[in-house]
Amino acid sequence: MMQVILVRHAETEWNVRGIIQGHSDSALTPRGERQTSALLAAFAESDLRVECVYASPLGRAWQMGQSLAESFCCSLIAEPALKEQAFGQFEGMTTAQLLQHSPDAAKALFKSDAEYCPPGGESLSHASQRMMHFLYNLEKKRHHQTICLVSHGHVTQGVLSILKSGAVDDFPRYAQPNASYSVFDLINGRCSTLRWGIATHLRHLD
Repeated sequence: MMQVILVRHAETEWNVRGIIQGHSDSALTPRGERQTSALLAAFAESDLRVECVYASPLGRAWQMGQSLAESFCCSLIAEPALKEQAFGQFEGMTTAQLLQHSPDAAKALFKSDAEYCPPGGESLSHASQRMMHFLYNLEKKRHHQTICLVSHGHVTQGVLSILKSGAVDDFPRYAQPNASYSVFDLINGRCSTLRWGIATHLRHLD
């Protein structure tokens, strides 16, 4: 059995402005810094013992990974499979602009169709499967009992949907705030006791 703590990166400038990030990046906001501190404090008070942190190499996730690895006193490994879904030509646009210019694409991308592939990007289905593949391989190797993964909002929705309901199609249900986390056990490639979107540590920031 391998316990997995799956963390979404903290709030960025583009999150606040509603800009689609994907493989592009933007700086953390001051609120994002506070969210990180709140998450670290929550983990410090918990009985979670993480042996290794794997983080998406994109700046916003890598920063969270560095903070967590320092806090858990463990190693940090950059893992490209944990990157956000690539949104191709839509990166740098606001969701409002996308809704205005391509309402069907916006609906497919964020609400209804995990197989939809943005021009020059990848589908949510593909992005989620690369992350699942990495997870299954890690579990097979049995190097660690408890690991932490730092990833991104949209791809995490797809992964949680696969873990919880066996298919990526339920992804809109699994939206979660920045700096929230999910905890689950993987046993022979199957997920058990999934708690997702945990954000109680962020309440005092609102």
